[in-house]
Formats: sequence, structure tokens, C-alpha cells
Amino acid sequence: MVIKQLLKDQTHYKKRNKPMKQFFTLLAAVLLTAITSAQVGIGTTTPHASAALDITSTTKGFLTPRMTNVQRQSISNPAAGLMVFVTDFDGGSFMFYDGTKWGTLSFTKTIPYAPTIGTASAGITVATVPFTAPSSDGGSAITSYTATSSPGDFTGTISQSGSGSITVSGLTTGTAYTFTVTATNAIGTSAASDASNSVTTTSEVPVVGEFYQGGVVFYLFVEGETGYVAGETHGLIAAVQDQSSGIRWYNGSYDTTGATGTAIGTGSANTTAIISAQGATETSYAAGLARAYNGGGYTDWFLPSKDELNKMYTNRATINTTAAANSGSDFSTNDYWSSTERDSSTAWLQDFNNGQYYANKNRTLNVRAVRAF
Repeated sequence: MVIKQLLKDQTHYKKRNKPMKQFFTLLAAVLLTAITSAQVGIGTTTPHASAALDITSTTKGFLTPRMTNVQRQSISNPAAGLMVFVTDFDGGSFMFYDGTKWGTLSFTKTIPYAPTIGTASAGITVATVPFTAPSSDGGSAITSYTATSSPGDFTGTISQSGSGSITVSGLTTGTAYTFTVTATNAIGTSAASDASNSVTTTSEVPVVGEFYQGGVVFYLFVEGETGYVAGETHGLIAAVQDQSSGIRWYNGSYDTTGATGTAIGTGSANTTAIISAQGATETSYAAGLARAYNGGGYTDWFLPSKDELNKMYTNRATINTTAAANSGSDFSTNDYWSSTERDSSTAWLQDFNNGQYYANKNRTLNVRAVRAF
């Protein structure tokens, strides 16, 4: 009915006003297209599936749609040249899609460059994928990185702006995988990095000397020790590098922390007790620095107890070999702090040349974090 009326009006104005005739013809065509299709094409009979309005012209412009950044990111399969005005991005920004990536109209902000892949390593159904942040974040801070496996498209994501390692879980045992990493900012997601080296997940339980869950397995619990579970395999993992070559045990005050555990399985509780007693700034003393380590994406690292540190010393050659193969470094031949307190002014350390003794908490020694699995 609307189109019939438009055509009637067109005839009425035909002799009197040629421009008005052209206007009604165009308007009728647009309405006809809109009625017969969910999309409108001007200058084209096949508007792109991602566009509500697809205008083909070399002589005229258009008023672009306005939307929020979330709505813009939800557009499926955008066409090259698609443009919108994002109302809540930097006070309002024109953004367009160039066939590969979204960017602001001036292109001062776009997706990040691709990250650089590191050397991947695998354990039981998991892999650790290190990466280096790209040389450009596209002008908008990177908020997360995602590692994707091939085959399987298993993913792991870490929320941070800089370099690090991503743990990808749920992998099939005995399968060879490679990984790529992408970076994401407020504009979108980067192209994928180059593929990593191929790694094969293991089907056996972890063994001493294996790279696993962000570090090197250096001890397996035995019956009677904290962490032992009958019928299961659990133990201790050493970080692949030192967290410090010279840091004090205490935060500057000679206090009794209650971190007196010496046995295997007591290092984590010691570390928690020290941090509770010593307080901020946690990374200014040994136990806090060990807990702040996040190798492999894990946040449960701790300063080893006196006996745990001695096991690290005993197995230092094995740890060094595996650490070197996983972008780590050898132990120093100097002293390392344990988490075991002797009294208010001294704590136990390990001389990596010759045994254990205690020293004043104000000494600056090495730290190598551990965690339990």
C-alpha cells in the first residue's frame, strides 16, 4: 500500500517537478528493498551480510551508525570497510574494519601486533606456553593473552599486559601439540604468533627431573610427609630461575614469625606465617618475594623449609639441567634462604657449596621459590 501511494504521488508530480520524481523513485526502491530483505543496499543488489545498510558510491558519504564498544565487538563477520561510531570509546570514536582488523579512523588505536612465541613444554594433560609481549600494543593497553593448541583448539588465557607464560589444560595424553598466542586490547585480538615447537603430553606420573606445572620436579612425597596421598603422586617443584640474588629474610624488624617448620611439606605454611607477621611490602623480603612468583601461571609458590631446601641442594644438578632446557638458569654456588626461622634474629639457610647453617635475618641471600603439586 505504501509503495502504491508513492508511485501514485510520483505520477502526480511527474510533469510538475522532475527532482521530486527522482526522490520518490529512490525512496520507493529503498522501501521495497527493506520490505523484501532484512538489509538495505544502495548502489548494490547484494548487501554484505554484516551490514544493515550497504552503500556503494564514489561521490557521496553517509552518516555512520552509533553504538557502544561492546556492540561493535559483537558484530559477526564484519565486511572490509564497515564503519561505526563508538559512543563510549575515548569519548566517542569513529572505528572501521579494514578486512583484517578494527581500528580508530585515524588509526592511532588498533589491535596489537602479534606476540612472540617461546619454547613450549608439556606435562600430564597440560602445557606451558611462554610468550613475549608484542613491540606495539596498537595504542591501547593489552588486557590479556590467549594460547591455542593445534590440534584441538584447547585454550588458556592470562590477564596481563606484559610477557609471561600461559598454562593450557585439558590436553589429551600422548598427543603432540603446537601452540600460538594472541594478544587482546580494547580494539580486538591480534593475529596469532608463529607456531611453537611441538610438545607431547605425558601419560605417566611426573618423575624427578621432569619439567611440570611451571618448574622442575625435584622431590616426590613419601608416606608420613605432609602432602602424601596413598595411590597418588605428589611432590615439590622448583622454579627454573632464582627470584633474587640478594634479599633479606626479614622486612627490617626483628620479630618472631612462628615459621618454625623444618620438615618436608612445611614450607608453604612457613611462608604464610612470615607474610602474616612481616606484612607489606611483601616483595621486599624473601618469603614475600617467593610467594609473588607466578611461574607457569601458578600463584602458590613459597619459600622452601629447611629440609625442602636441602632436597633442592641434593638434586641441584638435575634441576639445573631441566631448568636450562626451559629458559631457566643454574643455581648459584652462594647461600639461599629457607623459610625456617631459628629465633627472632636468625633463620636457616643453605650454603650451595657446603651444608646448612643459620644467619642474621638482615643478610642478603638468594631465593629460589618452590611449589607443591
